Amino acid sequence: MWWEIKDHLEVKNGELYIAGHSAINLAEKFGTPIYVYNGVRVKENYRRFLNTLRKFSDRDVRIHYSMKANSNPGILRILREEDAWIDSVSPEEVKLAINCGFDEQKILFTGSSLSHEDLNEIRDIKLRVNVDSFSCLSKLIELGIKKELSFRIDPGIHGVGQGWRTITAGREAHGVPIKFSIPSDEVIHAIRFAMDNGYSIKGLQEHVGSNWVRKEEVDEFLEASRLLVKKAKEVEKELKVKLEFIDFGGGPGVRYSEDQDDFPLEYYASNIFKIAKDIETDAIAFEPGRYIVADAGVLLVKVTDVKIRYGSIIIGVNSGFNHLIRPVLYGSYHEIVNCNRIGGDENQEATVVGNLCETGDVFAVRRKITKIKEGDILAILNAGAYGYVMASRYNLRKLPKEIVIMGSECEVFEDEVIKKEKRYNL
Repeated sequence: MWWEIKDHLEVKNGELYIAGHSAINLAEKFGTPIYVYNGVRVKENYRRFLNTLRKFSDRDVRIHYSMKANSNPGILRILREEDAWIDSVSPEEVKLAINCGFDEQKILFTGSSLSHEDLNEIRDIKLRVNVDSFSCLSKLIELGIKKELSFRIDPGIHGVGQGWRTITAGREAHGVPIKFSIPSDEVIHAIRFAMDNGYSIKGLQEHVGSNWVRKEEVDEFLEASRLLVKKAKEVEKELKVKLEFIDFGGGPGVRYSEDQDDFPLEYYASNIFKIAKDIETDAIAFEPGRYIVADAGVLLVKVTDVKIRYGSIIIGVNSGFNHLIRPVLYGSYHEIVNCNRIGGDENQEATVVGNLCETGDVFAVRRKITKIKEGDILAILNAGAYGYVMASRYNLRKLPKEIVIMGSECEVFEDEVIKKEKRYNL
C-alpha cells in the first residue's frame, strides 16, 4: 500500500498495525473513536526536518513547533525532549507548553485579534511576542507590557495553501480579505513606533499558508522568502537595528493521497538557505506543525451501520466531523482503510458517514474500500494534524480519546463530556 511505513503503518495478515500494535486490539482495549499517535514517528519527522535544514544552514536553526496542529501533552513532551521551540497562538497554548516543560524564552507568541485580556495573561511570561497588527502593538504599549518583539509581515504577494481558507498572505483569498500580518510597506513605521516606545526588536517573520507540497508551491513560498529577507535588510539599514533571527513560518505539507508526492524537503531547505545568505542573523527559524505530526496520527472508528440506499452503500461510524472536521471544512482527502480486511479482491464502493445529525457529516464519498461489516474498525489516516485540536462536542457527543504510543508503552488522554456545575448569585 502506498501509505505503508516500516515500523509505523504496516499490514500483517490483512490487518493494520500501528507502531507495531494491532489497530483492532488497540480499538478493543481503549474503545473507539480514538486518536492513536506514534511518538516514535513524531521524533523521526522532527529530526528529518531539522537535520535536512542543518545540512544546508550556515547558522543556528530553530524549529518552533506549531502546536496548533496538535497540542497533545504527550507529543509536546516528546518535542521538548528533542529541544524544539514553540510557535503558540493563544495564552492557553502558551500555558500548556510551559506546563509540558518548555522554556518560556523558547516560545514565540503570534496571536490574532488579541484582546487586552489575552495580553495580560502573558504579561509575566518571558516569551517573545510576534506582533501581527498596530492594534496589538498599541495594546502592549497601553498595558505597559514590555517584551522582546518580532513582527509578522505580509510579503505583498499571493500566499500559498491547500485552499483559500489556508492561505495567510496577500490582500485576499477567494474574495475574502486576509486578516493576518502587517503589510510590508508599513512594517518599518510599526517597528520604529515600537522602538520609540522602548521595545527591543529581535526578528521578522512571515507565514504564507498551510499544506503545500508541490515544487511550484514551494517556488511561490521562496519568492515570498526573498521579499522577507529584502525587507529585513531594509529594516536593519533604515532603523540601525541588528535582527537576531528571521522566521520563514510554517506550511510544508504531507502526502494525503496516492496521487500526491512527498514534500520536497531537500529542495525547500537548500533554496531557503541560498536566500538567507543575503542577511546575517544569529538564527533562522521555521514553524512546522503538520509535517511533524500529520502522518503520525490515525483516527480509529467503529462501523455501526451499513445500509444500501438507492443503490449506494452507506457506511456509518461512531464518529463525525465533530472529531475530524477537515473533510467537511476544507474538502480534504483522508485515506480510509478497513483494519480487519486490507487487500484482496472483496472491494466495494462506499460512502463513509458519521453519526451526527447533519447531511454534510461525511468522511468519504463513493470510496473504493475492502468490503465492510458492522463492527469492523476503520482507520482514517494522516489524522495527526488539525484533528483532535479542532474537535467539538456537537450533538453533545463525547470527545474521542487519544493515546501516544512509545514502543511498548502508551499514554492515554481522555476529556470529560459533562461540565461541573457552579451556581452564583448575581
